[in-house]
Amino acid sequence: MIIVMSDSHGESKVIQDIKATYQDEASAIVHCGDSELDATDPIWKSISVVRGNCDFDTLFPESLVISADQAQVFVTHGHLYGVNFGLSQLTDAAQKAGCKLALFGHLHTPIATVEQDILCLNPGSVAQPRGQYKTKMYARIDITADAYVISYMDLAHQPIANLQFRLARSSQ
Repeated sequence: MIIVMSDSHGESKVIQDIKATYQDEASAIVHCGDSELDATDPIWKSISVVRGNCDFDTLFPESLVISADQAQVFVTHGHLYGVNFGLSQLTDAAQKAGCKLALFGHLHTPIATVEQDILCLNPGSVAQPRGQYKTKMYARIDITADAYVISYMDLAHQPIANLQFRLARSSQ
């Protein structure tokens, strides 16, 4: 399982709580930027994290490629890939990096879709949700042989109704 969070905007307690909940069972815990914390903060031990547009510490990478659950995963905040206007730049970057998953933040709203055989996922925000869903949330991805099983979770670690998806994986 891969745990994905984003846009915590200084709320380190929620990062620590999610980490403590999943650190023994997740293959990866990812933060898609805008933590507003220092890159050297000990909280990042065993969390893959990237720099968002509100992160001023230049030690954060702008993107990462990680391996989790036998998949290559592209991680970025999204602002450098025009996610406000569509996902084509993001999917192109993920394909160039050899990844089948593209995880991003920035929009503060849940998105789970397969575009150009790439799972594009925004976990929403653990601090400042926007759009239709006002719940602070993160995402859990379970990869099966034929599908991505995505569960958006609230901060009590409970599944959010209407935000549970099973998306077919590429036939490749």
